[in-house]
Amino acid sequence: MNVFVIPSWHPHRCWPLEGIFLHDQAVALGDLRPDWNVAVSLWGQGTRHLSLAHLRKSPRCLFDALFTRPDFERAARPNVLEFMTPALSWNERFLHGNRDAILAANRRNLDRAARRLGRIDLLHAHVSYPAGWVAMRLGAETGIPYVITEHMGPFPLEVYERADGALAPYLREPLERADGRIAVSPALCERIASFGIPRPEYVPNVVDERLYAPGPPADAGRFTFFTLCQMEPVKGIPDLLAAVAALLERSSAADRARIRFRLGGTGSRFGEFRERARRMGLDEWITWLGFMPREDARREYRNCDCFVLPSRHESFGIVLVEAGAFGKPVIATRAGGPEAIVTPETGVLVDVGRPEALAAAMLAMFRGERAYDPALIREQFVRQYSRGAVVDRLEAIYRRALQRGRDR
Repeated sequence: MNVFVIPSWHPHRCWPLEGIFLHDQAVALGDLRPDWNVAVSLWGQGTRHLSLAHLRKSPRCLFDALFTRPDFERAARPNVLEFMTPALSWNERFLHGNRDAILAANRRNLDRAARRLGRIDLLHAHVSYPAGWVAMRLGAETGIPYVITEHMGPFPLEVYERADGALAPYLREPLERADGRIAVSPALCERIASFGIPRPEYVPNVVDERLYAPGPPADAGRFTFFTLCQMEPVKGIPDLLAAVAALLERSSAADRARIRFRLGGTGSRFGEFRERARRMGLDEWITWLGFMPREDARREYRNCDCFVLPSRHESFGIVLVEAGAFGKPVIATRAGGPEAIVTPETGVLVDVGRPEALAAAMLAMFRGERAYDPALIREQFVRQYSRGAVVDRLEAIYRRALQRGRDR
C-alpha cells in the first residue's frame, strides 16, 4: 500500500515539537508495515506561515519563510519519504490563507510521490483544514480515496467558526465526503457528530513504547509532581498554581519540605505565569524547566512520582499517555481527551477550573491514599497507545476506505 500523508502541522525551527505526533505516526506506519510506502507532503507548515505570533517567536524563522525556498525530497526511513514544495500561508480570514497555493504544492508533491513510488492508494489528511480540504480536492481530481484524522481542539477553532454556529463549508465538506473519519478522542468524535457529520472512529495518537520504560523516581525522599505543556491559558497553569498554594497550606512543614513541582514547556504566557508564581511565594517549590527536548522530557517523566495536566480543554493529551508509558499515575481534568485516557487504575480526574479539587487530588496522591501499580499502568498504555495497537487500527480503517473507493 502506498499512503500519501498530508499533515496540517509539522515540526520546524520555531516549534520543533509542533505536529511531532503526526511525524511519529508516519514513521510507525513505515516501521510496522515494511511492505508499505509512506509519503509525507510538506509545504512549509509552520515555517512558512505568516503571523504576528510567528514574528514574536522567531524573526529568523520568518526570514526563512519570506526569503528561502527549500524544495527537497528526503527519507525519514527507507519507505517513509518527505516531499517539500514551499508555499506561504496565513490566517484563513484573509484571502483564504493562500489555500490555492497550498493545494498546488500538495498536488506537485503527490505527482512526485507517484513517480517515485508508483500509484498512490490512499490519502491521509491530519486535521480537516487545511489538510482535509486539500485531500478532498486531490481526491476529486485523481479518484484516490481519502481519510481524515481530526485533532482540532476545541472543534472548530475560533478562526473557523461562523456567526450562526454552523461549520464553515471548507471544514464540513472534507469531513462529509471522506472515505474514513477518525478523531483522537471519544469526546471529539461526539463533538464532530453533533454537527450532523457521520461519527468518526476513535484512534488515539501513537507513542513509541520502545522509548519509555517504568522505573522508580530518582529521589525517594521527595515527592515530585511533573507538568509538561504549552504555557498558554488553555493549559490551566493558573489553576495549577492556585492548587499548589492550597496543597502547601494543607500540608505540614515536614511534608512541604518533601513536595516539589517541575514545570516544563514554553509559550506566550511563560513569563507571566512564572511571575505569578513568584508573587504567590511558590518559588521554593516550583522549578520552571522551559523548552524541553524529548530526551529531557523522558528523564522528567521517569524521575517524577505523578504527572499533572490541569487543561481547560484537551482534544487528546499525549503527555498523559507518555506518563503512562513510564507507569506513572496522573492527575488531569475532564477537559475532553483525558476522560478516554485516565482510569481509576491509572490516575484521577477532576473538573475543569477547580483548583481546590486539584489540590485535594494532589494531596491524596502525595499521601499515597491509593496504590498505583506501575506495571498495570504500563500494560494499559501498551494495549491502547503503542505503535502496534494504533497501526493495526489505522490499517483496518484504510482497508475499509479503499473498499469504499472501489465501490464508488
